[in-house]
Amino acid sequence: MEIWNLIVKTNTFNFIIFVALFAIIIKYAKVGNMITSMQAKVKQFIDDSVNAKEKSKKELQIAEQKVQNVTSEIKEIHDNADLNAMRLERKILADANIQSESILQNADKINEANGKKIISELSQEAALVSVELAKRHIISVLKKKPQYHAKFVSDSINELDRFNF
Repeated sequence: MEIWNLIVKTNTFNFIIFVALFAIIIKYAKVGNMITSMQAKVKQFIDDSVNAKEKSKKELQIAEQKVQNVTSEIKEIHDNADLNAMRLERKILADANIQSESILQNADKINEANGKKIISELSQEAALVSVELAKRHIISVLKKKPQYHAKFVSDSINELDRFNF
C-alpha cells in the first residue's frame, strides 16, 4: 500500500489521470473534428482576406489610373466650356445685332409710313382748304358780278359734255 500511496501522491499519477480524462473528453466531444473545422474556417477566412486584399489592390490601381487622368479631363471640360461660352456669346451678339437691325428697319418703315400718312392728311386738308377757298372766291365773285353766273353755268355744262357717261 505504500506504493499505492506513493503513486497517488506523486504528480505522475495526477498527470496520467489528467491525460486520460483529456483523452476521454476529446474522444466523446469530437474535439478533433471541431479543431479541423475551425482550422478550415480560419484558412477560409485567411483566403478570403487575401482575395479581398488583391481585389482592393486592383481597385486602388484602377482608381489611381482614373485620378491620373482627372486633371487632363478637367482641363478638357474647362476648355470645352470656354469654347462653348465663346460660341454662345458670338451667337447671342449676332442674334442681338440681327434683331436690332430688324427693329431699326421696322422703325424706319413705320416712320416712313407715318410721314406718308401725314403728307396725305396735309394734302387732303390743303385740298379741302383750297376747294373751300375757291368756293368762297367764286361766291364772292358771283355776288359782285352776277353776269358771270350765266357764263359759269355755261362753262360747267361744256366741261361736263366733254365727259362720256
